[in-house]
Amino acid sequence: MFDNFFEYAHFSGIVIFIAVCFGLLFLCLLIYRCLETVKKKKTSFNMTGWELIYSDKAEEDKEDGVDHGIVLYSAKYDIQGKPDYIFKKKHSGQIMPVEIKSGKIGDEALPHYGDYLQLCAYFLIVEDVCGRRPKYGKIIYKDHMFIIRNGLRTKRDITKILGRMRMMLKTGYEKPCESFVNCRYCLCNGTVCEFCKDYSKN
Repeated sequence: MFDNFFEYAHFSGIVIFIAVCFGLLFLCLLIYRCLETVKKKKTSFNMTGWELIYSDKAEEDKEDGVDHGIVLYSAKYDIQGKPDYIFKKKHSGQIMPVEIKSGKIGDEALPHYGDYLQLCAYFLIVEDVCGRRPKYGKIIYKDHMFIIRNGLRTKRDITKILGRMRMMLKTGYEKPCESFVNCRYCLCNGTVCEFCKDYSKN
C-alpha cells in the first residue's frame, strides 16, 4: 500500500513540476512578446523579398502595378489614411505598412508617440482594406527605424485613442495630457495650444 502511495506521490510531483515548467515558459514567452513590440535598428531601406503594392507618391513618380495616392478607408473602424508605402511579401502574401519620417530619432528608445499611433491606425485600415492583418510595420527615420509588431497592445492603444477622439468630437471636451514627451514634437507646441508649456524642441 505504501509503495503505491509513494509511486503515486512521485508521479504527481513529476506532473506538477512539468506543469510549472510549462507555466513559466508561457509566462516568459508572454513577457518577451510584450517587450518585443518595438525593435529599434539602424535605418535600412532593404525590402528584398517584398513587392510594393501601394505608394503615396507624387503623380510624376507613379509606377506600373502600384496603387498611388488613394485614400484608404476602413468602414469597420470608420477611419481613413494614406500610408507612405504598403509592401507585400512575394511568397507568403504578408502585408506591411511603412512610414518614412524626415527627421532623426537619436537616442530615443521608442518612436514619437504620434508616429506610433499613426502606424497603429494604418494596421487597422490595411487589415480592413486588404483583408489581411499585417504582422509588422516600420517607422523609418533618417538615422534609425522601428519595427512595430501588430498585436493586442497596438490595437488596444489605437482603439483607446480613437475612442477618446470620438468622445471629444461628441462632447467638445478632452482632458489635456501635457508633458515633455507628448508636447515636445507637437505642431501646436508654443502656438495655438493653451495647455502646453512651450517645451523646447532642441
